[in-house]
Amino acid sequence: MPEENQHPPLGDTSTSKALRLGASAAGALPFAGSIIQTVLTEAIPNVRANRVEAYIRYLQDQIDELNLKLALEKPEGLDLFEEGLWQSARALSDDRKKYIAELVAKGLQETGLEQQETRHFMRILEQLDDRQIILLAEYHPANSPTVGNEQGARFHEANRNVVQPGHAVDDITDHTGREEAQRGARLNETMRRHLSSLGLLELDQIFGSAEMQPSSHRYLISEAGKDFLRCIGAISSGGDNGQ
Repeated sequence: MPEENQHPPLGDTSTSKALRLGASAAGALPFAGSIIQTVLTEAIPNVRANRVEAYIRYLQDQIDELNLKLALEKPEGLDLFEEGLWQSARALSDDRKKYIAELVAKGLQETGLEQQETRHFMRILEQLDDRQIILLAEYHPANSPTVGNEQGARFHEANRNVVQPGHAVDDITDHTGREEAQRGARLNETMRRHLSSLGLLELDQIFGSAEMQPSSHRYLISEAGKDFLRCIGAISSGGDNGQ
């Protein structure tokens, strides 16, 4: 891991010291001191602890104690495990914690190219939020909204507000709803471009003019994108056919 991306060591870190100093300073603010102090000294540490605990539980479901012990005796295994701890401390959803645990468990049990791929996907996962993972999964063949594909139907029903922002806006006079839908669409396009920049989506040019100039474009999921979704457990192995 590059030095500039390294997290501080576990234990009494400069971050925890800064939190204590911030809490002390917060107490000097009469208009909001007690609220800020509670957040810094109680809410944040407790939330982080709960998130890490959930990650550990998910990890234990993926790898037995003996294999975990053996993996953590190796520097690369310990480094991957610690990276999982830091990412899980910032995870906001159960799905995110599961993705992290899935990746870490795979990395701890693999060697060579497979482990390097896992570590690469771990770095990518840190750059994506849950909405982007949904947008990526939308393009996977397993989630195609074709007739008879129950998995695809369930996916689109559960994530309709993300993949089709404003789908429920029927009233043309609902200016607020239409504006929100437009903002959602713009956000999705920005996020798809980011996914493309990471190599998870690819632009598919559709040529419509006589001069063969691109008239529009759409995205396709790349093989790397499929591998990423499989490795984080968002798509089951062999899911290309929607099974």
